[in-house]
Formats: sequence, structure tokens, C-alpha cells
Amino acid sequence: MKCKYCDSENLYKRGYYKEKQKFQCKNCGKYFSEEMDITRHDYIYHFNCRLRKNENNKISRENYCSITNELDYQDKKNIRNATEYFNYYKKEPLLVPEQYYKIPNKIFKDFEHYTDEFVQNHYKDCMKNYDLNMSFFSQINHEEFDLYLDKFIKKNKFKQISDLSIVKGVAGIYVMVLDEYSQCYIGKSEDIKQRILSHWSKKKHFARLINGSVDTSILSIDSFGALDTTRIYYKKILSLYDRDEQEQNLVTRFKKEYRLNRVDGGLNGIEDTALRNLMLLSSIQQRKL
Repeated sequence: MKCKYCDSENLYKRGYYKEKQKFQCKNCGKYFSEEMDITRHDYIYHFNCRLRKNENNKISRENYCSITNELDYQDKKNIRNATEYFNYYKKEPLLVPEQYYKIPNKIFKDFEHYTDEFVQNHYKDCMKNYDLNMSFFSQINHEEFDLYLDKFIKKNKFKQISDLSIVKGVAGIYVMVLDEYSQCYIGKSEDIKQRILSHWSKKKHFARLINGSVDTSILSIDSFGALDTTRIYYKKILSLYDRDEQEQNLVTRFKKEYRLNRVDGGLNGIEDTALRNLMLLSSIQQRKL
């Protein structure tokens, strides 16, 4: 695409108008429009929210892991900070892994990409971890899970909703229930609706799918699709301090084999990836901690 006025290819996209795409040229600053093909999307409604229908609406082995060799934002940040420190002080940063300031290495090919070897090995680990989690879920007695969840909800005075618009702009704690897997996720937010929508829309970066070891890492709630969430509960809490304190307390008390939280909640949640040994493929009783 080129500018109609100066032939520059350096353009900003400025939105849509009817069946036209609007552009602004970075070179001459002028605006112009181009006819475009409008792709008609199918939509679904879930908890009264219109969502684009696609293969990511439910988790599957096929859509779980999107391979990429491009660095995750956090790794880019860590590399930048460690490199700046090393270049300025001419010494190795304290408590920073060597790979963040010595590039290339076994993990980072350069400042923008992971090595091919890392990508291949990490993909195998991700799929192994996915299979272990699914095997774990399949052995949970759903009736026991449902009874436990019902007591938990009543004891802590959560309200069930079928329409996310009820919690638009509402600050508090929410519980997402994934009945097919007998799992829950407990979270907090200043706007519960937007937070839940963000869980449904964003995906964990390839490099962040595993948190901890391959054998114990819990699947992220962000790896599941919108349709995996079958029930939602919430309680309104205006105070930021109270939300942090109650979320941490609720996550800590909730049975570990029934939750997807990777950290224990609160303002400075501690990583909690070794909650359950996913290698144990015996009875669920042996997994209870």
C-alpha cells in the first residue's frame, strides 16, 4: 500500500469507515481511504458477551501451543536491563541468570529471537505438560468437586451471574468455573467484566506456557477458551487492600487440586507451581495435599 499523494509506503492505519480503510501518510501527513474487503465473522454469545467464533473458543491440544521464536516481552525487558547494567558497570548483574547478558547462548539466538533448539525442546515440554494436566483433570471426581465448590461459594457469600454486564466496572473478587475439567480460577479486579474478557482474549506467550517444572506446572487460565468457562461467581469489594487480602486468603484455602491459580494471590503472590505432582497417575486421593 502506497500513499496516493507522495507514494510513500510509510503509513498509519486510522480505522474503518463503512467498507473503507482510512490511512494517514507518515511522510506527507495527508489522509486517504481505500476500498477493502469486509470479512464477515461469525459470532457467539457467552455470558451475554459477543465473541468472535474461532478455534480458540475452547482449549484443545491443537490450539494450545502457538510456536514462535520471537522473544516474549518479559525476556526482552530482562535482556535490556541486564545488558545496560553490564555495559555500564562492566560486571555481571547480581542474581541475574547469565543468559540475559551473554547473547547468543543456548536460549537466546539474538536480542529478538530464541534459538531453534530452545523452541523445539520447549514445544515438547509444553505438550508433555499439557498431556499431564489433562490426565490429572480426567481423574477428578466431578461430583466431589461440585459439592466442595458449592460449600465454598455459600460460605464466602459469592453471587452467581449469567450476564457479565452485571459486573462491568465492578471491583471485587471473581471465580471462573471450568466444569469440564473440574477446575476453578480465583481472581481480583477493579473491573471484573474486563478482566474476565482479557482472560478469554489473550494467550500466554509460547515461552511462558510452563511456570516451574514440566511435571508440575499448572495450565494457565489464559490458555483456556471462553467456552471452557461454564459458571462465574463474584463478590463486590471496593477496597484494594481488602481485595488483595481476601483473594490471597481464598486462593490459599481453596483445595489445590481444584484450582488453576499459579500464584497464591494477594499483592505479592508467591509462585505456587509445585502444588501437585502431575506425574502421579494413580488415584485422586494420593494427590490431595
